[in-house]
Amino acid sequence: MTLDEETITGLEREFAVFVRQDRAALGRLGREVHPDLKVAAYRLLAHLAERGPRRPTELACHVGVTSPTISRQLQHLEELGLIERVGAPDDGRAYLVRLTDIGHRRVEEVGVARRRRLDKLLGSWAEEDVDTFAELLARFNGSAATPAPRRCGGVE
Repeated sequence: MTLDEETITGLEREFAVFVRQDRAALGRLGREVHPDLKVAAYRLLAHLAERGPRRPTELACHVGVTSPTISRQLQHLEELGLIERVGAPDDGRAYLVRLTDIGHRRVEEVGVARRRRLDKLLGSWAEEDVDTFAELLARFNGSAATPAPRRCGGVE
């Protein structure tokens, strides 16, 4: 099936609005974790909260940045007391990055605020509509997912 140009243009416009609004909200909520926190740094924290300790190379692949960039971001998060480095159990030369207790607490606080925001935005919708929206969004995200670049070794 091929969609008509007007449908695609409308979808593209609405998707761009959604992304801009979410990015702005994420920036505001990330500043609740720490006033100096940038959006990209919050995404790293959220990923660590969801997936647990990770190697810096895995984090770089996840957010699509180079090793020097992830090193600077991690150093900043460490200085803020939100993450810490721990030895990798399978390789004494390597290390993993994990959230500190403060980092966990702050990410959870922001998660509560994000859920509250979604509830406010969707609170007037019928439960079935919210379920359908979530299902369609999951379907879209699944079809839009691309495999990690070869240099990332299939890391998510």
